[in-house]
Amino acid sequence: MNKIKPVTLTIAGSDSGGGAGIQADLKTFTAIGTFGTSAITCLTAQNPSGVTGILEVDSDFLEKQICAVMDYFPVKAIKTGMLFSTAIIERTHSLLSDRKKKDPFFLVIDPVMVATSGAKLLQDSAIDALLNRLIPIAELITPNLDEAEILSGRKIKSSSEMPDLAKEIFEKFRVPVLLKGGHLQNETIALDILYDGNKIYSFEKPFVSGFYPHGTGCTYSSAITSYLALGNSLIESIRKAKEYLHAAIEQAYIAGKDKTLNHTPTISK
Repeated sequence: MNKIKPVTLTIAGSDSGGGAGIQADLKTFTAIGTFGTSAITCLTAQNPSGVTGILEVDSDFLEKQICAVMDYFPVKAIKTGMLFSTAIIERTHSLLSDRKKKDPFFLVIDPVMVATSGAKLLQDSAIDALLNRLIPIAELITPNLDEAEILSGRKIKSSSEMPDLAKEIFEKFRVPVLLKGGHLQNETIALDILYDGNKIYSFEKPFVSGFYPHGTGCTYSSAITSYLALGNSLIESIRKAKEYLHAAIEQAYIAGKDKTLNHTPTISK
């Protein structure tokens, strides 16, 4: 008898450059072994050098996409990425909170606010809706340090401050926090800190020098989502996702003007 493949859903923006957003999420879902579905919040005109245009999807049409997926597929885990506006966030919250009561699923929120290139991917007016509506219904949020500053109001300069910051964000939202340290300067280790309300967990990999890859945050959160859908615990899902992301960076290849993440890396056992 054929085994049913776990279904994952990404609710995020489309990256025409293929390295981040919906495109990175679907590549990751497939590589890790889940069946990936999508609901697109925005079309973007972008490549790793920058974003030149954003076209927001009407929230009614976003609802049609989400319902089309969830009415047909038994979705095990969902991630959100670029949500962009209050209307998108409010509609996503309404749909997912209602669905969660009937058919529980894991919800991973990557609080995407600014692209690596510096382009704003979340309107200022939408920040409150993200913080006060959507984040509280998640099983995990995955802020980088720039996003954590917006979530907490506090900027940090060294990895030694990360555990306290993760605890601070948890206390504000009462949701497990994976704080990503990849943006820290002058560090030799890429450190991520999880605080789940009870304990601090550290996830470490050496920095890969000379490459600042586009789409790492999207790839990391979608990898965690995939491993959760496959039945792993939160801790194990993050550990495996960290291994996957590190391999994707180490095994990056040239596609265009620079290297890009390899979403089908060989992972050592």
